[in-house]
Amino acid sequence: MSTAQERLTSTADLAAALRAWHQRDRVRLVKDPHAASLTSPALRRILRFRPATWFLAHWLLGGLKPVMLGLLIRARYAEQAVEAAFRDGIRQYVIVGAGLDSFALRRGDLVPPLRVFEIDRPAMQAVKQERVRRARIQLPSGLHFVPADLEQVSVMDALANSVFDPRQQTIVSFLGVTYYLSPETLAESARSIAAGVAPGSRLVLDYMLDEASAWPEHRKMRAQLEEYVAQRGEPMKSEYSLAAMSDLLADAGFRTLEAITMMDLAERYAEELGPLPFETPGLFACGLFGK
Repeated sequence: MSTAQERLTSTADLAAALRAWHQRDRVRLVKDPHAASLTSPALRRILRFRPATWFLAHWLLGGLKPVMLGLLIRARYAEQAVEAAFRDGIRQYVIVGAGLDSFALRRGDLVPPLRVFEIDRPAMQAVKQERVRRARIQLPSGLHFVPADLEQVSVMDALANSVFDPRQQTIVSFLGVTYYLSPETLAESARSIAAGVAPGSRLVLDYMLDEASAWPEHRKMRAQLEEYVAQRGEPMKSEYSLAAMSDLLADAGFRTLEAITMMDLAERYAEELGPLPFETPGLFACGLFGK
């Protein structure tokens, strides 16, 4: 794969393009007016023309379209968890591996007083900030970029170099992260976060279900996903049952507030919003945990 193709198919760009594409659907899990502006110029050109979305769906994603659309399920789940935390008085939100996330840009009803800390690699943050500048999107005063390579430093060590206040309750999102961590590394990260945040803080994450918990008819899709990410140098390293994830986080210092599969979340959101415009594969789960 050429360098240009690698840029075109970066995970963060595909996620932003997916959110932009989703804005055409009648039922929207995430309303994101900035998604197209955050997408790479190449993908933005594709999205301008409806016939070209076939290219995105079939050439770039192949049989993984339902998997990619599962990103919208977890995004809504995390956003609702943040809204609930805000209602309960939590005023700090840490997004680990933020990529091209647009939460702080479009939730002026929360940010500020909610302070959002986006942790990601410096190069990724530079790309995002340049696209925000070119789109003339106003950065809210409550948004804080925390550049860090989390392969080198922990989440809490990264936050120590910012205005983050460890004495205040916080909600931390770990979306699209657990797949690429071994259980041992995830447990170590969770212990570090539990030790570094105030009592009453929360953690929201998603993860791959183990083979016994996943739907058998989606095994082919699972194999395609594992091959897709491995070819991009990010092999998946872990899978869990709902109970196994709860046990891992309990050992780290978090109690389970909710453990739920994405299939069940899809049913919940269909009841709330109406029939969803896609099928959700029975491969993933989400969870909300409290300290």
